[in-house]
Amino acid sequence: MTLLTRKGKWNAEKNKYYEGAWAQGNGYIQMRASFEEDLSGASQEEHYWRLPANVTLEEARNPVSKWGVYVPGIYGNHPILGEEIVNLPYPVGIQLYQDEERFDMGLSSYSDFTQSLNLKNGLLTRHFVWNTAAGSLEAEYTRYASLQNPHYIIQRIGLTARQDMEIRVESFVDASVTTNGYSHFTDTKLFHQEGLWAEVTLDSGQMVCMKCFCKFEDGDYYKEESSRTEQRLREIWKLRLKKGEPFVFYKYSVIVTSLDWSDDTDPMGVSGPFGDLLRLRERMVALELDAERLTLEAHEKIWAERWSESDVQIVGDQRLQESLRFSIYHLLRAFPWSSRAAVDAKGFAGEAYFGHYFWDTEVYLLPFYLYTAPEKARALVEFRYRMLDGARENAARYGYAGARYPWECCQSGLEQCSNWQYGDLEVHVTADVIYGLWHYCQATGDTGFLLNEGLEMMVETARYWCARADWTKDTCHLLGVMGPDEYLAFTNDNAYTNYMVKFSLDQTLKTLEMAGEERRKELGVTVPEMEEFQKVRDGLVFLYDEDAHFIWQCQNFDQFADVDFDKVWKDRSKPFGHFISQEKNYRSKALKQADTVSLFSLFPDAFDEETKKNCLEYYEKLTTHDSSLSYVIHALVHAGVKDARRSYEFLQKSMEIDLAQRGAAEGIHIANAGGLWQAVVCGLAGFSGQGEDGQPVFRPALPEHIHAIRFALCLKGRRYQVEVTADQVTVTKEEG
Repeated sequence: MTLLTRKGKWNAEKNKYYEGAWAQGNGYIQMRASFEEDLSGASQEEHYWRLPANVTLEEARNPVSKWGVYVPGIYGNHPILGEEIVNLPYPVGIQLYQDEERFDMGLSSYSDFTQSLNLKNGLLTRHFVWNTAAGSLEAEYTRYASLQNPHYIIQRIGLTARQDMEIRVESFVDASVTTNGYSHFTDTKLFHQEGLWAEVTLDSGQMVCMKCFCKFEDGDYYKEESSRTEQRLREIWKLRLKKGEPFVFYKYSVIVTSLDWSDDTDPMGVSGPFGDLLRLRERMVALELDAERLTLEAHEKIWAERWSESDVQIVGDQRLQESLRFSIYHLLRAFPWSSRAAVDAKGFAGEAYFGHYFWDTEVYLLPFYLYTAPEKARALVEFRYRMLDGARENAARYGYAGARYPWECCQSGLEQCSNWQYGDLEVHVTADVIYGLWHYCQATGDTGFLLNEGLEMMVETARYWCARADWTKDTCHLLGVMGPDEYLAFTNDNAYTNYMVKFSLDQTLKTLEMAGEERRKELGVTVPEMEEFQKVRDGLVFLYDEDAHFIWQCQNFDQFADVDFDKVWKDRSKPFGHFISQEKNYRSKALKQADTVSLFSLFPDAFDEETKKNCLEYYEKLTTHDSSLSYVIHALVHAGVKDARRSYEFLQKSMEIDLAQRGAAEGIHIANAGGLWQAVVCGLAGFSGQGEDGQPVFRPALPEHIHAIRFALCLKGRRYQVEVTADQVTVTKEEG
């Protein structure tokens, strides 16, 4: 499957699902699959206060449509929610008029409606026949975010009248849009200058400039007027269409931002807001010259190269193939365009999580990029290094030394989480960052990054853990934490957190030894401090019952209240959290998602099979999987104990999260997309990293109905083609 298609009658209730699920992007520009024209009853300028809430259970606004165009790294300052991604002025607007009648999917008479997303090249296409009072008009819209020049959105509009007809085409850019009900634009300039210009200054101090211009092929047309209202700029063209003769024109939207130059470079020699504006305009002029050389063929060639590096072929399971390619498509279009931004929790396809970055980056997303496009993985790791000063400030705000990475990160590195339960307690993210750093360096052999930026991150986070830990005689504890399971808030010695911290400290000590005395002096690390790192590593409690081969999720977990799930959870189509108060949930044995079990996916060789099976049997009965992050972990761990049947059952649930026409209205679940890739490549196909001989290791667990899995891998600069069948694993090293 490479083409997603819907046809027939447009459904307003499902429209937002398609806007999120069929989002497009090229790294720099990300946009929802919204229609080009206004929809009745779908105002884009609604202002309201979005308050801190449990996003899993929150009811979304804008039920019919929500425009969304984003540049990762461009953010605003919300007075309540902190830093958040900004929905930029909408540049792709196209309205069709026949006399005074305006085309509107919600009001107009139309037929032959089809919309499709091509996963191979990122093209979004819509076809319909508009039945006007003057006759029928066949229209086809195609658009894509160019990979040839990532500052461009390119639209092709083809119109064919079934009789001679005059129509008007309005090209517009709209700056009335809000982000989560709030406008971050402190200054907006809209003006005509050989096209439509929109320049906005954000409350973060960043600036964004857009230019939209149309190019017409041969035909009978003329420009009728240009106009503007307070927030919308328009150009209107009159077209005289001949019966049966196609009329084609293109709209180009160019976006540049103040991210386009480095923080310490002023190429024009002018500083301040005026200098920034001059730089934006100069950059725009240079980029606009590219329009003539941009081609769909060049764009498709780059997409083809990316697919060749990352595609996974499934023989014997079409639904898994479709879901996996859908996931890979979003991972490819949402990739980090630079180390100035990571990949947010909704894959830049919506605003539900404010464009924030979580532990998803290291645990769910990094492996895909690491083993398919390592340079993108490095950008994610470098982003965390960019956030180190913010992490230091976070630690200081809590009264600790070192660096504490935020649970919700945006662009400053400061904590952005508005709910104290998560922001204060979900400290495991600091260890997850170091795990991701270690994983990157192990898979790529990038010792230069490890011994420089990486070691600085390790040392600073180690200092935080030593300050955060509490001691009872010879025993070290992490008290008052929340693990991955967000339905238990204030626990002591969460097993996942403590194990990750021990691992983080262990890798820090090993890297300090590798770095040598000179580097340790540069970082100010003394022998007593290294001894403190070691003391916390060795003394930190890990709740493993050796006799029972079992790991307790936290201290006194067995004393939390039992839950009669059949009695409480009356409708399994809705999250369990809808049926229980948060207060009661916080004292009950009901897990939101995989917690202790996650350790077995991150450290597959660290625990014996009996322990894994015991924990799976115990915790699965208590896990609600209210988080989209949960199913893929259970799929991975079941594959690790060679239970292919159970692994596939969890995979099936993961597949449907974004494909089953639900859940993606506010943005896709990009972590699940990355997790699904892992569940297939590292789970069913059994890829387990690099062996002592430097070659990739495989421990497959294929379900009987899957005959083969084929994919490419990159490991320490070498590329491999892999085929896994029930009988054998064939690994071919690519030449060069």
